[in-house]
Amino acid sequence: MIREDLKFSDHLSKIYTNINYYDRYKKLSDEYNTEEERLEKADKQVVLEILKELGYSEAKYVAAESFYQINQELQNHIFYFHTSLKYGVAELIFGVLKSDKEKQELIGGTASKVCKLIEINKSSLTEGYIKKPRFRTYEELKEILEQAFSLYEDLKKEFIKIYK
Repeated sequence: MIREDLKFSDHLSKIYTNINYYDRYKKLSDEYNTEEERLEKADKQVVLEILKELGYSEAKYVAAESFYQINQELQNHIFYFHTSLKYGVAELIFGVLKSDKEKQELIGGTASKVCKLIEINKSSLTEGYIKKPRFRTYEELKEILEQAFSLYEDLKKEFIKIYK
């Protein structure tokens, strides 16, 4: 029996299933799982330039929280993509907030946590969490971000389609 606080709504389950969220993130994690020497400290300006090259010129670095932030308002919702890049590890965070005064989160969290919740909801629990993608170079980081943005864009489209 799944605890109520871990259950997905039918809409949310459909969104994640339709965009193949779990398999895509797992593939990304498996592809970029190096234990070799990683890029320990990414240069903020280089990362912002990569984000700009990928079409996200509105990206900014939030120093207090040590992450890169992209917020986009569409159809009364705020879609967000945040990433923390510490020690050559890319922690990816996707989500949607209501665009009202309370800014209530409708869906979201770290990609590995969402994958764990997908496992729980499908009753196919595995041990541990899917590892965060790791990178040794800015080129690998860019490749990770390209795949992550593809997932983010599909999440936005599917959310709008289901919640219109």
